[in-house]
Amino acid sequence: MIGEIMGKEEALIAAGLTINESKVYLALLELGSATAAEITKKSKVHRVNVYDVIERLRKKGMISSIVQANKRIYEAAHPKELMELLKEKEELLNKALPELEQEFVTKKEKQQVYHFFGPSGVLRAYYMILEQKEMIYAIGGSGLNRKYLKHRHEMWDKERIKAGVKGKVLYYEFTRKQKKELWNDPTVEIRFLPDKYKTLGMVDICGDLVVNLLPIEEELMVIVIESRVLADTYRQFFNFMWEHAKK
Repeated sequence: MIGEIMGKEEALIAAGLTINESKVYLALLELGSATAAEITKKSKVHRVNVYDVIERLRKKGMISSIVQANKRIYEAAHPKELMELLKEKEELLNKALPELEQEFVTKKEKQQVYHFFGPSGVLRAYYMILEQKEMIYAIGGSGLNRKYLKHRHEMWDKERIKAGVKGKVLYYEFTRKQKKELWNDPTVEIRFLPDKYKTLGMVDICGDLVVNLLPIEEELMVIVIESRVLADTYRQFFNFMWEHAKK
C-alpha cells in the first residue's frame, strides 16, 4: 500500500537522497545523458546548486560523467545503486548501534543512592537485595555482619534460601576455620582472599544493586547504589577476584 502511494521522488528521498538530488537524478534518468545546463532545465533545480548536487550524486555512485567535444556529459547510474546506498547506511548504523545503545541505557537508567544506619537499616538493604531475585556476589566477608545483625541475619538468610537466591562469597583467609558456621548450606559457594587485603568494608552485588556495608558496631552503615552499569562493573571485578581466590 505504501509503495503504491509513494511517488518516485518520495521513494528516492526515503532511500536517503535530498529533494534536489532526487530531482536531478530523475531528470537525468529521463534524459539518458545530458549536460549540466540540460539537467538544470529539466530538473528545475537552480543552476547555482546543480553542480554541487551533481558532485554529491557522483560521490554516492548515482551518476557518472564523460567528456565529449569539450563538454562534460552526465549519465544516471542504474537505480539498483540505491540499494547499495541503503546497505552502506545500514552497515554504518550497525557499527554505531552498540555504542548508541550503551549511551541510551546509561542516560535512561534509573540511578538512586540510599543511606541506611543501624541493624534495621542494614536489614532493609538486604531485603532490597532479595527483591532483585538474582545471584548475590559478596566481597570482603569476615563474619562481622552476622555478629552485629544477630538473629536478624538468620531470619534474612532463611528468606534468601526460601526465595532460591544463591550466592558467591569472598571471605578472608582467617575465617576459613569458621566456614561451616558461616555458611552451612549448599546454596552458597565460598572462596578466600589473602588476609593482607583485609578491610572493614564489605560489598554485595546483586541485580542492579551495589551494597556497600561498613560493619562498625557503633556506626553500622550501608550505602546502596542502584545502577545496572555500576553493578555490572563490580561483577567483573568480582569475577577476576573469584578466579584468583583460594577454595
